Amino acid sequence: MGKAESFQGQVVLVTGATSGIGLALARAFTAAGATVVGTGRDQARLAQLGQEIDLALTLDLCDERAVSTAADTVLDRHGRVDVLIHNAGIGMFEAWPQTDVAAMQRVMDVNLYGAVRLTRALLPSMVEQGSGCLVSIASVAGERGYAKHTAYCASKHALIGWSRSLRKDLRGSGVDVVIVCPPAADTPFFANAGFFDYKEKHPGQSMMSAEAVASQTLQAVQRRSSQVILSPRAKALWLLDKLAPPLVDGLQKLKDRR
Repeated sequence: MGKAESFQGQVVLVTGATSGIGLALARAFTAAGATVVGTGRDQARLAQLGQEIDLALTLDLCDERAVSTAADTVLDRHGRVDVLIHNAGIGMFEAWPQTDVAAMQRVMDVNLYGAVRLTRALLPSMVEQGSGCLVSIASVAGERGYAKHTAYCASKHALIGWSRSLRKDLRGSGVDVVIVCPPAADTPFFANAGFFDYKEKHPGQSMMSAEAVASQTLQAVQRRSSQVILSPRAKALWLLDKLAPPLVDGLQKLKDRR
């Protein structure tokens, strides 16, 4: 089976599909032969997305009833979901004193509980069909800590922990769980999170394109990889952080003094 047909006949649902990584994922899986359903909240972008994929749905992942309705719509239309990609997420770039509980709850509600709600709605059908794949688009920030990212890092650490545990619960069901951890990607994410000068603060650091993230995610789903960290630099930092946390902290202090 050629790459262009690798997902022929499969139904793929992508949340947060109107921009950035989500849009790139919707396009990549469409090019690979899948029937793609994309969700989002921006009506103008959803209208544009609907011209490229099978179905574009309005969806607020924090609304239990809306999640249930969206799941029913997809199952009524196609009878199945083969790949469910939890991509929708929000960021928040604030120092801890400015990060109140309500803000933490908002980030967790979208980044973790949004995935939980949609999984609750669609997983029974995947288990019943005896096949499928849940994909959590997490982040390198789900494996490391970053200053002024307490809410976001907490949400992505939680998403990874939930995904790993869910994988064990689903053992033998035919449904796999794939965790994808991209590094900083060249998308509107940082501006939306209030980190408007990210590139200026990280001179010389190349950002991964949304298309590269999508391409490598597609490959991870094909291989049913348990977890992938997408860039060599991110892998090296993750490993160093695991083996020698004080060294990483020291390097960060030197950087901060410059």
